[in-house]
Amino acid sequence: MLFTDGLEKVTAGDARFVLSHAADASGLQATLTQVGVTKPKKFTVTADPGKEGTIAIPADTYLVQVVLTGSATVLASETINMADQSVSFTYATGEAANNSVGLVNKTLQLVF
Repeated sequence: MLFTDGLEKVTAGDARFVLSHAADASGLQATLTQVGVTKPKKFTVTADPGKEGTIAIPADTYLVQVVLTGSATVLASETINMADQSVSFTYATGEAANNSVGLVNKTLQLVF
């Protein structure tokens, strides 16, 4: 699979989260929930097999949970820091059938 890491400008105060679906699974949905705040906001992005989903979000720290689209069973979960004007390329890998889906993150800072 080949994914092109887009480096389009990120607005000040924001970050970009890119979910790249390289796992052996049907469509995936990532939910990003702010951590360490009183009223956390949630953001979601989906990606079909071999595709990417992208979302602009406020710069902050997030709990990322990945599920099969339409499911509630968490396949992968981790916390990531989304710095101001950064891009996180998050690759979902592994197999849903044996619960081995994991996330590989590559973050680029100061994309402006």
